[in-house]
Amino acid sequence: MYYKTDIERAQEKEILASEKKVAFTGTVVPEGVEADADGRKVVHRGSLIAASGKVVTVTAGDEVSFSEDPVGILLEAVDVTYGAQPGALLVEGYVIGERLSLGAEYTAAVGEAIREKLPEIKFR
Repeated sequence: MYYKTDIERAQEKEILASEKKVAFTGTVVPEGVEADADGRKVVHRGSLIAASGKVVTVTAGDEVSFSEDPVGILLEAVDVTYGAQPGALLVEGYVIGERLSLGAEYTAAVGEAIREKLPEIKFR
């Protein structure tokens, strides 16, 4: 695991609506993550993560679809610039849906689709 201490971290919005939560460690991989202006690949807090470790993108239209089935919601931002890194994946708890990093705007339909895949996630 690569760890670098002298990088500037961006302040991200809190996604949790309650302190009660259940999270497990999962691997977050850099595939599909675009580098920012500084060349860093950061997976943001509130991103849906698949069992493969990839970020799940949400497509909302007539029907909501996922690039892969999500297994959790990332609790803290993870820098994957230098390879796969561990991250805390929320599997049970209350979240603020509007603050999730989904790739699409959060709507009631998107929330319902997420709850079908992650039944212990509740939205406030």
